[in-house]
This record gives sequence, structure tokens and C-alpha cells, in this order.
Amino acid sequence: MKIAFLTEMGFVGKISTDHPNMRTEFAWMHALNADHHPINSYSQVRDYDHIFVIFPKGLVSLNAMGSKLVDLQNPHSDLLASDWLQVLKKANKKVYFVQEGPAWMFTELEVVDQIHFYNMLTTVDGIFAHNESDTLYYKGLVPNQKVYVMPTLMIEWSIKNIVPVTEDKAIIGGNFARWYGGLESFMVAQEFGVPVWGQTSHAMRDNEEQLVHHLPRVTWTDWIKQLSSFKYAVHLMPTVAAGTFSLNCAYLGIPCIGNKSVDTQRLCHPSLAVEVGNVQLAREYAHLLTTDKDFYERCSKEAKENYREHYDINLFKQKLDSILV
Repeated sequence: MKIAFLTEMGFVGKISTDHPNMRTEFAWMHALNADHHPINSYSQVRDYDHIFVIFPKGLVSLNAMGSKLVDLQNPHSDLLASDWLQVLKKANKKVYFVQEGPAWMFTELEVVDQIHFYNMLTTVDGIFAHNESDTLYYKGLVPNQKVYVMPTLMIEWSIKNIVPVTEDKAIIGGNFARWYGGLESFMVAQEFGVPVWGQTSHAMRDNEEQLVHHLPRVTWTDWIKQLSSFKYAVHLMPTVAAGTFSLNCAYLGIPCIGNKSVDTQRLCHPSLAVEVGNVQLAREYAHLLTTDKDFYERCSKEAKENYREHYDINLFKQKLDSILV
């Protein structure tokens, strides 16, 4: 099969096995031996059996209640309104949409963009969602569309020799923004009684450094090396997305408390999965992890075993092969 991914990234080519920044979409491309093309070059993409389109999220400037803060033009409005999808479908056999961020993200766009986005969902040959919970959203929104799960994936080649050396410290999965739930994660992490660390990202808020230590921005391989030294993890991110943090923790055997609507959390850390907003139960789990050694060891062992059972690359390939016939 000849496969390609189209994203907002500007490069053309394949993802090598030793790529230092093997985040999820790169892992998908590598596992499927796919080519990558910039989405704006869609007219030049032809003769593929399967095209996976990760459409850019775009830019919005709304407050939490949906009121516009400033006028901000979505840079992808013209593309959405064009005949790009029809052009791709005529030149290639199958074209699929792959979820980027939360399933509802496009509803933050202007109404005309929302309609164009919705029309895309009805016109593609199938939708690939992040999680089982996301499939319910898409199946309800576009009842006659085929919807599948594209499992989050790790390529282990560059990290297989990492040997975790656990230290008494905890890491939270996101910064202090509503999207990432950093405050809630930090409050629960206090239960561990150890130093708390976070990540450096675009969502960092002023004065976060007064509460948590921050890991610097690094490549994905170096991120796994840094993560391997942590004993506990909390990621109460209310935004349901790909769940790479929970998956990375599972691979390393780090018990992670997180959102049960995210497949990587639900499947890899079932004993530590909570409903969005159930901070009380999250705190109770954190207390158990520090006071019950057997519970901690069971959660750690469970995470590693479940990672292998559900997210091994061979399982990913088998799943996609069964769909892409």
C-alpha cells in the first residue's frame, strides 16, 4: 500500500527509525511507511492508496464562555472553503480525516469555518479518532460516516536502552491552563509529599515556577529519558486528546492518575483513571500510592503490561492493516 499523511508541517518525505522527535504523528507515519506532504501542496499529491489528513486546528481568540476577545482570522479559512478535498479524492483512492486535539475543537472557529469543517467530515472516506469516547462524538455528529480509532503510538527503537532510575519526585502532565488542568494536577500531587515538576510549553503561565520545577523543552527521546526518573505522575487534563503523557508513563511503569475518557489512561492505568472533575478520587489514589506499597507496585506492573497488551507497534500495524483493505 502507498500511504501519505498531510499536515501543516512543511517537509516532504518519510520519518526515519532514528528520528529524535518521534511524537505521535511521526510514529504513525513511520509505522505505516508513509510519505509526508504539506497540506497546502495537496494539488501535487496523487496516486496514493490512502491519504491521512491531519487538518490544522487553526487560531481562535475566545474566552472560556465563547465571547470573542479580538478579531482573529483563521489562517486556514481559505483552504477549508476551497475544493482541496475534491482534488485529493480525484487523484487518490481513499482520503481520511485524522483527529487533531479534542474532537470539538473546530466548533471554536467562525460559523462558516465550522460548516466547511463539518462538510469535510461528511465527505472523507472515514474518520480516525483518538479515543473510543471520541468515536461517539463523531458517530453522533456524522451518523453515516465510518469512524475508527487511530491508537496513540510510541516507536521504541531510540528509547529501548533507557533504564529508569526512580527518584522521589512527581510530574504533572500540563501547565496551569484550563486546557491542561495543571492546577488540579498540582494540588493532587501535593499528596505525594515530594518535589513536583512540570513541562515547559506554550501554555506556561506567569509565576508557575514558584510552584513547580520545569523540565526544559527537549526532543521526544530526551523527554523519555527525563521522564524515566519520576516516581509518580498526575495528568488531570479535562481536554480529551491523544493521551501521549499517560502512554509514555505506562511504558516506563510510572503510575499515572488521569482522565478515564482518554484511552491510554483507561487502558494502561485503569486503577488510577478518574472522571473529569473528580479531583477527590484522584487525591485518594495519590494517597494510596504513597501509603500502600503493594498498590503502587501493582499499578506500576499493570501499566507496563497493559502498554504491551494494547499499544505494541505490531498491534497498531495489524489494526490499520485490517482497516486499510
